[in-house]
Amino acid sequence: MSSKFVQCEFCKTEVSLDSCEFAKYHTIIDGKEHVFCCVKCAQKDEKKTKE
Repeated sequence: MSSKFVQCEFCKTEVSLDSCEFAKYHTIIDGKEHVFCCVKCAQKDEKKTKE
């Protein structure tokens, strides 16, 4: 069985979709879902985008 991974859009860490080992943070920005490894990366990405 192979795990599927998504990549944090801010720090590029790979996060397993099959495991609860890592926190995954999803948010909708301009109607598109974005995936981050944690809330901190989501906040940093949002701050960078607004600059």
